[in-house]
Amino acid sequence: MARKRHSAFQRPEAAELARRLSESRRHLQVVLGPRQVGKTTLVQQVIEQLQRSVRFISADEPTLRDAAGSST
Repeated sequence: MARKRHSAFQRPEAAELARRLSESRRHLQVVLGPRQVGKTTLVQQVIEQLQRSVRFISADEPTLRDAAGSST
């Protein structure tokens, strides 16, 4: 059985992201910031708390990173 990670630290932005994800209207939510500041952890904590299914895409994935770096 997989163990859930629980973090004692809750980022201030978590409440705003949870509120937006709980809205009845569906919108794309983008979490931006420098690398290694906890964006993925923030999203994972909020998703676990809300217990909702979501689609998560990271711009660190090589195919997205390569596409973002190429200009036409």
